[in-house]
Amino acid sequence: MIAIAGCTGGGDGSESGSDGEGSGEGGGDTQSVQLLTMGVGDNIKQFFEENNAAFESEYDVDVEFTSVTWDNARQTVNNRVDGGQAPDVSRWPARWIPQLVGKDALEPVDDLMDGEFGEKFAEGVANGTMYNGSHYGVPWAASNKCLYYNKDAFEAAGLDPENPALDTWEDMLAAAKALTESDEVSIPALGLAGADAIETGSQYYHYHWSHGADLVDDEGMPVVNSDGAVEALSFYTDLHLEHGVTQSSPLSSTRQDIRQLFENGDLGMVIGHVYTGLNITESQENGEVDFDYGIVQVPKGPAGRYSLFTIDTLGIFSQSEHKDVAQDLIRFYFDEERRFQYSKQKGFLPVVKAVGEREYFSESKNWGPFVEAGQYARARPKLSNFSQFNDRMVQAIQEALADQKSPQKALNDAQSDLEDAMN
Repeated sequence: MIAIAGCTGGGDGSESGSDGEGSGEGGGDTQSVQLLTMGVGDNIKQFFEENNAAFESEYDVDVEFTSVTWDNARQTVNNRVDGGQAPDVSRWPARWIPQLVGKDALEPVDDLMDGEFGEKFAEGVANGTMYNGSHYGVPWAASNKCLYYNKDAFEAAGLDPENPALDTWEDMLAAAKALTESDEVSIPALGLAGADAIETGSQYYHYHWSHGADLVDDEGMPVVNSDGAVEALSFYTDLHLEHGVTQSSPLSSTRQDIRQLFENGDLGMVIGHVYTGLNITESQENGEVDFDYGIVQVPKGPAGRYSLFTIDTLGIFSQSEHKDVAQDLIRFYFDEERRFQYSKQKGFLPVVKAVGEREYFSESKNWGPFVEAGQYARARPKLSNFSQFNDRMVQAIQEALADQKSPQKALNDAQSDLEDAMN
């Protein structure tokens, strides 16, 4: 039984296979297992349809499959948990783990991750599903960031399009100034996110971390107004307020807005995911855009280089009455060929080591830099109230970007509010 709600569409499927005997096999009534995921779009619907059908046939189990949009995903999960109707298996961002564990909603899967199955994953990837010493899910999808640049614009501005000097934030600023000052370039040099959206924090944290600043200390308490944090936010806001190298309205621009500008050829540089390049490649093949682009690592700051690393997990809810079948389903979906097809079609970094080592990823113009960026990975802290924490950080970014408060004042106020909220 496959029911897809919300964002759906079509795409290529993958091969089916077997991971062994399933606990759902045998005589009697057919068991069912509920699988909930988010954002099944045009490029992945058929993948789930074909593989769910293969699992049903092989294990004699009905898969009740539902996809919801990301906009209402968290509310859907919480409502189902609170109403005693949690699915057996679900995907969710790893940052939700503390809240769900706080509700006793998740089943630890240490028996999976501490055995041979767990060896499929690099240590850093596997650790992304850990909380309080236990794994509360299996790494399902991962993403990180690199810096894209428009080669045509760089060449027009007299910059080297093949070997650009973009190693540090200061290098990036110098290139942005050259683009802005060039009479041959008519597009904004740099995309800057500043809208009231969760992704504004995601874009900014690269600057924050690379200036030696943290978000929380080892005790999980806020430390957002350090000297390094003030330097980072000052640099971030000066890109617009002092240097004028960004698009005209960062305060109303989401990460998606600036990504779209770059994908259309209307921006010089942007920090983005791998699917930015995949989207441009598809548009080039369809004759919709005609410009070339390059990908380099996110610039480094005084304290190093970081690429925001996000992990989604696939886990089992405590309410499940079919935990053995749920584990069978998880093992089934982590067949190497299935994982290759999923990453290839969806545009996520491979979470399985053997998949990431395939030439399709390691030698690709689009994928290669993101595989390399794994060494710079850094995840947001796992806090039960991270959404509220991030909202307050975005408010500080907006206050400084709007020149309503100095970066120091904006971060001092955020620190005070976060201390009150977290004590």
